[in-house]
Order: sequence, then structure tokens, then C-alpha cells
Amino acid sequence: MTRYEGAGRVGRIRDAAVRAGGAASGVDDFFDGVMRAVRPVLGSEVWAGITVDPVTLMNTGGHYRQAVPVRYLPRMLDIEYREGDVNGLPQLARGPGPVGVLGEAVGGVRDRSPRYRDIIRPLGLTDEVRILLRDRYGVWGALILGTGPDTPPYGPEAAAVARAIARPLGESLRRLHLTRRAGAPATADVSDTDAPVPALVLLDEAYAPVQLSPTAGLWLDELLAPGEPARPRPGAGGRGTYASPCRRTESGLPPALYGVAAAVRPGAPGPGASGSLASWAHTRTRGRVRLHAWRLDGPGPARVAVAVEAAGPGEHIALITAAHGLTPREAEITGLVLRGHSTAEIGRLTRLSPYTVQEHLTSVFDKTGVRSRRDLVATLFARHVAPRMLHDAAADDR
Repeated sequence: MTRYEGAGRVGRIRDAAVRAGGAASGVDDFFDGVMRAVRPVLGSEVWAGITVDPVTLMNTGGHYRQAVPVRYLPRMLDIEYREGDVNGLPQLARGPGPVGVLGEAVGGVRDRSPRYRDIIRPLGLTDEVRILLRDRYGVWGALILGTGPDTPPYGPEAAAVARAIARPLGESLRRLHLTRRAGAPATADVSDTDAPVPALVLLDEAYAPVQLSPTAGLWLDELLAPGEPARPRPGAGGRGTYASPCRRTESGLPPALYGVAAAVRPGAPGPGASGSLASWAHTRTRGRVRLHAWRLDGPGPARVAVAVEAAGPGEHIALITAAHGLTPREAEITGLVLRGHSTAEIGRLTRLSPYTVQEHLTSVFDKTGVRSRRDLVATLFARHVAPRMLHDAAADDR
């Protein structure tokens, strides 16, 4: 194959992957389509496509049906969020390139990696490739590929494809977060009275549930666990046949819940190092949920508590502002606009002049592609923010 022909093939595979990602209506479609497109050069024995919170880089969901067996998942996430290893997502995000190969990162001495020793080698695999899906606004997910003896070598062509797809697929996944709630139907606006009451899950040292509150089964059924296909919502108002908490946890807790639990354990270096962490995750039919984990000390087997509840405006606004690359000040002013404050009121609350407030708003409009406050509310936030907040914000279009 000539260099020109190789470059042309890389471009064709990249374009096919981007088309598949852009046409997807949910996370499963996104990752299934992308993997079909790249498989000619990016082969794998197992693979997972994950979505992350762009602020904390915590797991928020993904496609796990072709991933490592469920029994390895707690260890995988413990390494990822508590112990640390080469090519962790924060490390890749800080690096110059979006692709990490485990064997290269450890200089060929794979036993230096706990992920290799405890997961990759026992599965009969030989290496791992991670592709960070990021654009200029942040990191939105990753492809994680486990290669084995029967997998084609990860050579220059595979590396070129991996680098070529990282940014455009990051852009596609960011848009999917906004337009489709990344896996939930676009009509899945659930009222406060329709959502189950918050749940509490207590986990022991090995991340096994030791106690679940009455609504835990309903929330855990909404958080897709590895190996499970998405199922339609059984009924409105929390009615219908959901898995019981006991049956539900036999197949493994959702990766997003495992992740926040691991991140608050002693010694964790990331955003949960203080012993408390709030993040969010995608659900099948109820949009986003808030996950709040904290470390437990004292007698008893429970070592981590995780609360699960419907996401509030704060989680929605944080994601949306990150997706459009708003600065912290622009995000603050956008939140105040959504709460119905006038320019003068925003100036008083932020200690900025009305002229400076308007300058920030102009920048927000430019970044989000709208022309007014009314457009900002109607086109960007109507799907994501509680409807009761919208009337006041749209009425004050000045």
C-alpha cells in the first residue's frame, strides 16, 4: 500500500465514523456505528464506549455490552478512580495527544500496570488502546479497546485513524449530549412529581451493596448496567415492572455509580479526594440524574454512601455551559439570566457594570449561536431546565 493510498483509506474510515456518530440518536447507536466504521483497522477483542462529565471526567454512562466481564468492573473502576494507572482519562486529557497505548506508556513492561496485571492479562488480552473523544470545549467520552493475540497489530494506520477520529467524534458526542440527552428520548422531560424519590445505596469495601433504600431499585433500573440492552420505560409516574433491588445488583451496579464510589475512597487522587463528590449520569428514560457519593467512617460494613436523585437545574446548566465553552463568568451570568434576573440585577449580584454584563451576554450569544435572551432560553435550555424557570427568563428580554 502506498503512502497516498494509506492516507486515503484513513480519511475514508474517519469520514465513515463521523457519519455514523453524527447520525446516531443515542449513545448505543453512536458507539455501535463508530466501531463498525473503524473495525477494519481498529480491531479489538473487547471494547467499551464511555461518556464522561466534562468538568470532573467522571463516568456518566456508555456502551458496555462488548466490554470486559462484569466481575472485573469494580476492579477496573477502582484502578481508574482510586489507585491510578497509566493513560487514565485525566492524564490523557492533560497530554498533547488524544490516544494512549498501554504498552507504550509503560515502556513495554506491561506488568508495571495494575490494569494489565489484574484485568488485561487474566482475560488473555495483550494491550489496551484508549482514544479520548474531545473537542475544543472539553472531553465528552472515550473509546477503550482491548487487543488480543488474534487482533491485527496496532500499527501506523490504526494510530492515524485513532488520532483522526478523536476530535470530530468529540464534537458529535458533545452535540448528542445536548440534543438527545445522550441516550434518553428527546421527549423524556419528567416532572418532579413523576420521578421517584431520591435513593440511597450503601456499599462495602468491595463495592457490594449492603443496604438500599426503597426506591433504589427504580433508580438502578434506570441506570443501565453493563451487558444490558436499553428497555422501554414500563409506565408513567414510576409505575410498571422494574427489577427489584436484589435482582438488579446481581448483574453489577451501573459503572457511573461504581465510579463515584471509587473516587471518594481513601487515597483517591482526583475530584473526590476530599471524601465527597457530586457528578451526574445518563438514564434510560429520565434524562440525567445526580449522583452524590461520600466516604463513611466508623463501625459497620458500609464504606461509601451514594445518593441518586433527579438532576436539578444546576447539573443541566453546568453541562450546557461546558458544551458551549462558556467561561466561568459567562456561565454565572447565563445562570442568572435563566433565573429571570435583569441586566441591572445581574450587575448588582456580580458587582459588574451593566455594560460589562452586556459584553458577557454578547459573548454568550456568539458562542451559542443565538441573538437574544429569549432565543437563549428557547433554543438551548427548554429541554434541560425545569419549565417553571422559563417564563421569567423569557419575559425579561433586555
